[in-house]
Amino acid sequence: MSSEVAAASRAAVPPARATGSRLSMGPSRHSAMPPPGRVMAQPSQLSSGEPAHLQRALGAVLSAVPLLQKLLPLLDGNVLTAVANLLAARPQPPAVVQAKVDLTPIELNLAELQSRNQSLREQVAEQNTSLRRVEDQLEMVKEATDRNTLEQQELFEDLKSFSNKVKIAAVIAMGLIAACFALNLILYLHLQRVLP
Repeated sequence: MSSEVAAASRAAVPPARATGSRLSMGPSRHSAMPPPGRVMAQPSQLSSGEPAHLQRALGAVLSAVPLLQKLLPLLDGNVLTAVANLLAARPQPPAVVQAKVDLTPIELNLAELQSRNQSLREQVAEQNTSLRRVEDQLEMVKEATDRNTLEQQELFEDLKSFSNKVKIAAVIAMGLIAACFALNLILYLHLQRVLP
């Protein structure tokens, strides 16, 4: 009987690991060791004549094995792994049921904002087209003023050349008038000499 208890306790306790080897995170699928709950589930291995405190001690050791497996990484310095194991073992608190929020006013405001945004986009598009028209008109006015300035410069040069020509003609006319006057004076003097 005692050999059966020793065999059961040896099967429940994991084998000692070598220093520096990795810890196992639970029984693998291929291991021959039964899970801790199944060892206790077979009461035929223990005699009914043994004391009950041995069964309780063995149950306490078996229930502490998963906790020890999660705490053993602390010995290797893997504090984060141990904390993660402990946090993963904790049951999650029940989700808090949130009250349903009425979103219709927000949806109405969003719809109004979208309509305003659409109207603003249309206004901006209209202003852009009107600005393009004004820009085209300004470009046409600029071209017209450039043409007018060129024409005015040409007219000014033509006027200058015409005034020079008029001056030359006026000088020639004055010369001809002076020559006519001189000839008339000579003829007058000649006539006075010839006529008694």
